[in-house]
Amino acid sequence: MRIGPYLLLPAILYFLMVLSCAGQEVKVGEAEELLEALLPDRERVAEFERLIEQLGSERFRERKDAMEQLLAAPLIPAGVLDHGLESEEPEIRNRTREIVRQGGARRSQAVFEEALRAILQEDRKGLLGKVVEVMESGVTVGDSALAARVAAGTVVEGDLALLERLAGRKSAIARRMAAAGGEVLGPRGVRILRSLLKDEDSAVKLRASIALANLGSLEGARTLGEFLFSSNASERMKAWKGLRSLTGREFGYNALDSANKRREAAIRWTEFLKGEVVLVGKVEQLKSIQLFNGKDLTGWTHYRRGKVVAPGEKTWSVEGATLVCPGKGPGDLRTNDEFEDYVLVVSYRAAEPGADSGVGVMMTGVKGKPAGGGRFDGGDYLEVQLLPGSSGDLYRIGNFKAKVEGRDLAFSHRRKIQVEEPLNQWHEMRLEVRDGVVKVYLNGVLVNEASGPEGPGRIVLREERFKYEFREISLLPVGE
Repeated sequence: MRIGPYLLLPAILYFLMVLSCAGQEVKVGEAEELLEALLPDRERVAEFERLIEQLGSERFRERKDAMEQLLAAPLIPAGVLDHGLESEEPEIRNRTREIVRQGGARRSQAVFEEALRAILQEDRKGLLGKVVEVMESGVTVGDSALAARVAAGTVVEGDLALLERLAGRKSAIARRMAAAGGEVLGPRGVRILRSLLKDEDSAVKLRASIALANLGSLEGARTLGEFLFSSNASERMKAWKGLRSLTGREFGYNALDSANKRREAAIRWTEFLKGEVVLVGKVEQLKSIQLFNGKDLTGWTHYRRGKVVAPGEKTWSVEGATLVCPGKGPGDLRTNDEFEDYVLVVSYRAAEPGADSGVGVMMTGVKGKPAGGGRFDGGDYLEVQLLPGSSGDLYRIGNFKAKVEGRDLAFSHRRKIQVEEPLNQWHEMRLEVRDGVVKVYLNGVLVNEASGPEGPGRIVLREERFKYEFREISLLPVGE
């Protein structure tokens, strides 16, 4: 197999450097070098485009050679892959899809995210231009919070035009970056932030409203007030905490109250914000939400065989600040609210061999009906198993659509590393759910990963036929 020189240098040097320094301290100047590696010159782009066209050759050997070279290339310009996916030739489209499936696009994304982390670690200013250039070349970033932090941390006085370019992109992550950078620019960024208040993506709109409110704009505070009515608990929580910090007022609102209680208090907030309100503070970083309050099942509903547990049936209980699963399943405990983009921490303990439970995330309804409908599981979701020796295994519940290692999750997927999990000891399961990607950590070790649909969903604790105990169930919204 012949590999052209433009495929290997300098891209492979940078890619190997990324792999070798993973987890180590980033060297000064590395951020800019990584960004440069993602911006190939015309000769390298032409070489890749030639190989993409060669995927449609009439000669089998030429198609095979091109495929092997593209699969071996450490970095493929994202725009080149886009051209292949949009080709009129079915053979080129199909082979390009296979390259993407095997990680062709993810390699560039991995290097890009490493570059963004390096920017933060080096505390580099003035690199937003190169970041935007990389994004406009077609390279994506999956970590929206990271991207927003970089935009806020690297923006300088002359970057207004760059933020306008980000605000005009189709990518919601790019527009969140524009909102984060706009706040740093202060009054000069207000025009961009106001335009983002009309954004169709609620996360962008929320980020822009917080930024404007922090700059003293009542328009931002009033838009933030709209999120008090949101069906997304994370959005409500940010709006509630934010408005309290901005105004010092309360109005009896609680983001986790029932819908009727929330609505009454939200209306009082709306009326208050119509006046000439003086903003006395700024929106602070949101702290964790305690989904289990240590006293009762507030915020949760117990289902068994798809139906709400009837009065008098043995249900989950609280014993000395510990949530106890009765083991009378099959059934589950579900949050009444839906959440999106968060870190979920669950502290649990199994008391007997074979004790089985699980944590479900991104639960959605069946055929448009709320989760908890007539079917056995009452909804579609991704389950992370809690079973000594297998905790962290993934299960597809209902018709939930998920991918693991680039392939559709048919039913289950074993964790990729073994972690000690003795009985009768407390263990911690941490689930990072962001932009549809779920990362599973058991006692601090990454044991599994999957991707599913973006959007809000309920959180579930599975009830099987074993007693299980839970201590901490806390959630930190992380979407920017």
